[in-house]
Amino acid sequence: MEQAYRFRPEERLHSSGEFQRVKASGRRSRARHFGINFAPNQVQRHRLGLVVQKRFWCAVRRNRIKRVLREWFRLYKHQIPLPGKDIVIVARPGAEKLSLLDAAKELVAVFAEQDGRTR
Repeated sequence: MEQAYRFRPEERLHSSGEFQRVKASGRRSRARHFGINFAPNQVQRHRLGLVVQKRFWCAVRRNRIKRVLREWFRLYKHQIPLPGKDIVIVARPGAEKLSLLDAAKELVAVFAEQDGRTR
C-alpha cells in the first residue's frame, strides 16, 4: 500500500512544452495562495508541475513551498477525480507561510468544486 503514496518521476511534468500545453488548453482555477491550471492528459494518472517564482522568495522559501506542494500531491492525488489530469500549481505571495494542512484545504477545495462536489 505504501507504493501508492509515492511521487514517481512519471507523475511530474518535465518539459516547458507540457507546462505551456496545460496553460493554453486547460482550465484555470484560483485559491487564495495558488493559481491552478489543469488539463486532461492521455495517461491514467495525474501529473504535477510547480511554478514558484524567484522574484517573490529566496531559495529556502521556494524549496519549502515546493516540498509542501509535492507532499500534498503525494498524499491527496487519489482524491482528485479521474480521468488523469496534468496539474500546474503557481504559488502566490503568502504561500510560504502555509502548513501542509492549510495548503491541502485550499487545493482539495478547488478540485472538489471542479468535480461538482461542495466544500
